[in-house]
Amino acid sequence: MSSKNMNSSILITGGTGLIGAHTAKHLADEGFNVICFDFKPRQIDFIQNWDMTVVKGDVTKLEDLLRAVNEYSIKGIIHSAAVPIESVCRKDPAGSFEVNVNGTLNIAETSRLTDLRLIYISSQAVYGNLHSKDLAPIKEEEVPNQIFGVYASHKMMGEIIVKSYAQLYGLSVLTLRPTWVYGPGQIAVQNPISMLLEKAIKKQPFILEKGGDHPIAYTYIKDLAQAIFLSIKMKKTKNSVFNIDGGRIVTVREVAEAVKSIYPNAHIEVGSGYWPTISQQTPTRGPGDLTRARQDLGYEPQYSINEGVKEFAQYLARIYGCE
Repeated sequence: MSSKNMNSSILITGGTGLIGAHTAKHLADEGFNVICFDFKPRQIDFIQNWDMTVVKGDVTKLEDLLRAVNEYSIKGIIHSAAVPIESVCRKDPAGSFEVNVNGTLNIAETSRLTDLRLIYISSQAVYGNLHSKDLAPIKEEEVPNQIFGVYASHKMMGEIIVKSYAQLYGLSVLTLRPTWVYGPGQIAVQNPISMLLEKAIKKQPFILEKGGDHPIAYTYIKDLAQAIFLSIKMKKTKNSVFNIDGGRIVTVREVAEAVKSIYPNAHIEVGSGYWPTISQQTPTRGPGDLTRARQDLGYEPQYSINEGVKEFAQYLARIYGCE
């Protein structure tokens, strides 16, 4: 599509966040008219040729959502607004509940009242510690024995809300479950990739006594944006819940090797075993099984860990003034 399709206006909550902004750019490039809805809009310095309509609004206020939907003739909603950091959710469980759960309820209600299609961005955190020992891929229908963390419980509640709206009111909704999203624009969330890159870029040593074998399934932000676009484009699907990630487990040692390939002189020492700090925040589990996403959406991750880390490094080097 070479021109804006004004009959395809999409509202993205959290529209200037990592997921929202990259998705907005991807959809705009595909011809959609995109409205970025955000409580605290930030300046976008991580996406070239950014030219989006940004509306300040609060997902915890139904009237804000309805006003935006009516004013901009919205035809679909992508709900990516969230408090996504487990440590923040633990410090303020009530406040994060308002955004993550009540905000999702307001999104579902807005979609019901205005008959809009909804794409809900959930998380593989809802799987708890499934397949923590064998690290086998997790299918969407598998149910965890236990939910770990405040954020995971919020995302599970959000899924229950949108599913119940689909069953009771016929709401058209797809739920995507990404995991450990990273890429340009991410500065607040500290994950192994951003931590290793920051030290390498600043020419500081990174020494980790334990953690080299710690397994994580990452999702590069541009892969997730592509998956969201496919979800919007696909009018009918066999399933309604989809795993989205990079397709495999990546160890911290592999992340270190990817960083070293960019910064050969970086001082990085990584011991064996699992990373204790991460284990306290997020349980180990297998990657998402991508069979549904491949068959229903045509999704296939395009970025290897090396490619994703390279693009992310370029952004962080600019942020830290070390280009």
